[in-house]
Amino acid sequence: MGGRSRKHLAGWLACLGVALAGCGATSKEVAIQNAKPGDLLVSVDGSRVELVRAFTPGIANGLHKGVVTITTEADGAKGQMYEVTVICSIKGESGWQSYDNIYGDPISDLNAKRTFPVKDRWQFLFHYDGRTEKTGTLEPSGWVSRLKDNLCRKGDFDDT
Repeated sequence: MGGRSRKHLAGWLACLGVALAGCGATSKEVAIQNAKPGDLLVSVDGSRVELVRAFTPGIANGLHKGVVTITTEADGAKGQMYEVTVICSIKGESGWQSYDNIYGDPISDLNAKRTFPVKDRWQFLFHYDGRTEKTGTLEPSGWVSRLKDNLCRKGDFDDT
């Protein structure tokens, strides 16, 4: 192999190494309190949830109208955007609900005016007794529960 071929091969291998290192760097979940648009919020069972637009804090326990993209192995790199709201509760506190509530509306354009109710809205109530209530078109998936934990700062995302 000539000198020029070796340099070309070495350059190509260096680029490949940088690309692979970059892929590994984006696979770590980021807690919502540290997340910026483009960050990975959840990665579970072949699904990835990335932050598109930051959530607006609500009264005491809610995060409202953040936008995320969900990419699953089934849909490849295409993904689906959802405007999501979560209302978190505190177990054992009087006057608080006994469940965490997360719901979302599929969207295709960040700037489009939305009309409500959205026919494809989904909602999950995660009761503290272990029950989950579901309404809407979205099938239960591990990313929904994990996203709720991230947004409510519970489970692996508990920073208290």
